[in-house]
Amino acid sequence: MLSHTTQHGRSVTRASITTPPDLMAGSGSATQIVKLKDGRSVALRIAHSQDIPAVQEFVRGLSSTSRRNRFFAPIRELSPDQLERVTRSCPPAEVALVCETVEDAGRRIVAMAQYATCEELDAEFAIVVDDTWQRQSLGIQLLGVLADYATQAGLTELTGLVLRDNWPMLALLARFECELITDGDPYVIRAIKRLHAHKLAA
Repeated sequence: MLSHTTQHGRSVTRASITTPPDLMAGSGSATQIVKLKDGRSVALRIAHSQDIPAVQEFVRGLSSTSRRNRFFAPIRELSPDQLERVTRSCPPAEVALVCETVEDAGRRIVAMAQYATCEELDAEFAIVVDDTWQRQSLGIQLLGVLADYATQAGLTELTGLVLRDNWPMLALLARFECELITDGDPYVIRAIKRLHAHKLAA
């Protein structure tokens, strides 16, 4: 499932990051600094179980629209099982990424992305960005990094579901060269990213 993210029809700036850290490390210790359009920076790393309290705070801070678009339900917070799933990284089959502030007095999570394999070479993916950090290229950068990880893992396809009325995300995925397909559910669109043609971020 996908979230309302950053673009709203604006032009996209490609990620100012290097090749992702080694997938097989899986420790969450490798951190990259990502520069955003407004000059702010965030730290991007692999998530781990110690992030659960911060992830719950992040979800509670999202608008009701962003929570609905990400979790397809009017939730206020995540259950213990949901928290475990969205912070679980078991490379290369499952990868969860978090972006957190680097300039605030205390670091806080402002975006998350993840994939989990559902077939041998395919995975489902999801992404969500804090409302106050949208429209700054963070969503497109996270998608690029997630695709880089999946490519390194040998996957050939990422698939996600988007609510049909989530036009900003649908526009973002179209720019990310995803195929958008009408799903069996009349309220959702299936987005497919083919990875064989994906190039690693410079």
